[in-house]
Amino acid sequence: MLSTMDRYIGRTVLATSAVVLLAFVALTTIFNLVEELSGEEGAYQLAEALWYVGLTTPRRIYELLPFVVFLSALIGLGGLASNSEIVVLRASGVPVSRIFASVCLPSLVLLLLGAGLGEFVAPRGEELAEALKTRAEQESQTIEFSDTYWYREGPLYMNVDGLGESGELLGVRQYWLNDDKEMVRSLTARRAEYRPGPDAFWELFEVVETEFTDDTTRVSRMETRRWSGTADPRLLSARVLVEPAKLSVEDLLYQIEYMGREGLDPTPYRLALWGKLLQPLAVLGLALLALSFVLGPLRELGIGRRLSIGVLVGLAFKYLQDLFAPMSLVYDIPAAVAVAIPIGVCWVAGYFALRRVA
Repeated sequence: MLSTMDRYIGRTVLATSAVVLLAFVALTTIFNLVEELSGEEGAYQLAEALWYVGLTTPRRIYELLPFVVFLSALIGLGGLASNSEIVVLRASGVPVSRIFASVCLPSLVLLLLGAGLGEFVAPRGEELAEALKTRAEQESQTIEFSDTYWYREGPLYMNVDGLGESGELLGVRQYWLNDDKEMVRSLTARRAEYRPGPDAFWELFEVVETEFTDDTTRVSRMETRRWSGTADPRLLSARVLVEPAKLSVEDLLYQIEYMGREGLDPTPYRLALWGKLLQPLAVLGLALLALSFVLGPLRELGIGRRLSIGVLVGLAFKYLQDLFAPMSLVYDIPAAVAVAIPIGVCWVAGYFALRRVA
């Protein structure tokens, strides 16, 4: 059962979170809209930019959650400290760990909401937004890849020029190599459509197939041909326009499994996956750090100075995250370790700061 203290601190943190989140979303929306309009191309104008920013807002909310919780705890608990309410709790014998548990409860509520947003809403919004932007910039209902998209499946190497309006592949070229890396067969198709079901396959249209032997070449032309590859629209769709950090956990796991099976480097996807899996620890670590600030050096400061220091600490945490991610690529640091280091720094700093005031 929740105590009166839990409910009171929970309401304070949640109410502050709503205000901070609204302010952050408003600021980032304005900045992103200005950024989108600064590079207008083709038919990508104000209406398309507004749609793009609206569709990508759920992803920005998900990314902002750790910093929203940190600032909300800093401001909300700081207000309680300024009114001596935290002092009364401490004088009543309430341990710091119990106050931290009360802060964790509303943080977990926000985490659950953020997890649902980040897993089910934001990825779909990102896919729609990138497709909308690309079509508007190219002034076409088809999407042409700026760099030809390559897909590998065992001895098969395939590239695709673009995506059609209903998700079909355009300009498909397939190449089969033998064990000596010599091409033994090639195929071109004008387009390919995915046929879902128990025996899912891709149907290729206007196919030209060429087979190579030691001394001859044979060319075949077909109106349609079936390709029963393991790829589905999760690998060959508008999702290829979306950065790894903006994908869902399910899509990241699928991509990692595919790249590992084909001997490709999945590190960027592993970094994104661990970032999502460890986000709860990041949020609670920042909440712990906020509590240590309120009970320690920021106890007597006004809301303005607390907010300024909170923004600086949040930026420092973000810079640490941005530093260790590329380091994992350069120095071969495991993705889980690269993501966990900034979170660990946050927990250690908060723990030792609280020990000084406990």
